[in-house]
Amino acid sequence: MMSETYNLGESVVHRGSGKMGEVVDASDSTKDGTTESVKIKYEDGSTDWHSVSEVSKMLYETDPTTNETLLG
Repeated sequence: MMSETYNLGESVVHRGSGKMGEVVDASDSTKDGTTESVKIKYEDGSTDWHSVSEVSKMLYETDPTTNETLLG
């Protein structure tokens, strides 16, 4: 089992819908502080709770030749 932690304000994607948002609350219900579910505020202003198994962290990629940050 892979443990996952999420920080408030962290950019995430809901895997099922592909909607992007940020973590505005998290539920840590295990003894080691592993996050069980997160509340996501989406770009359209709506919010929803989701299990961490339904959420992926946003990855940012930097192009070393131009030093531009790209969404990945």
